[in-house]
Amino acid sequence: MAEAVTVPRKRGMWQRMLEFDSRHPLLWNLFPIFLFSFPAGLALLLVLVGEIDAVDPLVQMLLVAMFLVPTIWRRRYPFAVLLSQCVPLAITIPMGYTSDDSAGFVNSAAALAFTFVLYNLVVRRPLKLLWWAGMVSLVPSLIDWLVNQDLSVLGFLGFFAPTAIYFGFVVAIGMLMRTRREFQHAERDQAAHQAVTEERNRIAREMHDIIGHNLAVINALADGGAYAATAAPEKAKEALEAIGRTSREALSELRRVLSVLKAEEGEDLELAPQPGLGELDALIERVREAGLPVTVSVSGDPLVLSENQQLAVYRTVQESLTNVFKHAKGVRRAEVAMEYRDSGLSVTVRNTGNRVEEAGTARGLAGLSERAAAFGGTMVAGPEALGGWRVALWLPQDGEERR
Repeated sequence: MAEAVTVPRKRGMWQRMLEFDSRHPLLWNLFPIFLFSFPAGLALLLVLVGEIDAVDPLVQMLLVAMFLVPTIWRRRYPFAVLLSQCVPLAITIPMGYTSDDSAGFVNSAAALAFTFVLYNLVVRRPLKLLWWAGMVSLVPSLIDWLVNQDLSVLGFLGFFAPTAIYFGFVVAIGMLMRTRREFQHAERDQAAHQAVTEERNRIAREMHDIIGHNLAVINALADGGAYAATAAPEKAKEALEAIGRTSREALSELRRVLSVLKAEEGEDLELAPQPGLGELDALIERVREAGLPVTVSVSGDPLVLSENQQLAVYRTVQESLTNVFKHAKGVRRAEVAMEYRDSGLSVTVRNTGNRVEEAGTARGLAGLSERAAAFGGTMVAGPEALGGWRVALWLPQDGEERR
């Protein structure tokens, strides 16, 4: 049977940017400086050759550095970086650079730094800090208006309206990205929780199948050995040897399952192949030793099954035979029929005997149904019309494992 092939989703530009950032975080931290350096360097060159007039270009470049260099830490300490912007502003505003068109270096650097810092504050820090960010932005702007701008009502509106609109625009973009991140984190948490739940259920099924089957066989062997202890000591000895083999196999399987739970990172696990069709003969022979006559019939051309599909077949036969020990009374016999068809594999386990209604929980049968559904198959179980019990598993040939 062909294995399912998962086609990876094509990565978008945003995903590639995030991956680049995770590999080279310093480059992204320096991005505002790189973004400003080329046009600023070109403009400074034109100033030096006399093509553009500028007020104190070297002082402006020093202030530019004071605005932009702290942005390297904007992602880790956005609010502290925002506060640091007050230092160059305390120099820029009294010198009148904010109202002088020839001081474009400083104004551009301040706007660029403010944009990046405010965006990271919205995305990465508690939203209550946004109010403080607004105050930190408002106070220097108010001082600048009082010192360098038109003090009329129209001047106030003309100065603060664009600032408020730009502030709201940056906050809106930051909130959009923050919501997107939180949604992605919630999706990852939900997927992780679902994976943990599925793994817990898988381990519970394995533990149930291992413990339930082996204890049922040991119990049957012990009853038979006790009965034969006086009349046929050799039979009792064989029963004790079979109990020893069965218990050792059970302990080995349990150790393999539990080693996965206890293993530390980098520790070698005690791994072993999962039981499959090759282990069915040993399983049935162990059941026969415990006193349950079992007949096996196989028809059709065998299909190629994956390890997990073989495990589903093995556990179905194992659980069905275990239930005969646990829930059937009187004369008991079992029949295992495997039929390979062009469309899939059919496995049927029938047994005779009077079924006892006090059968405990239905965890075992529910687990078998989940195993079958994982491959698009079905598992049905119920009493036979003439007595006994029947379990039927169907695995389609084109069934793909659902994870």
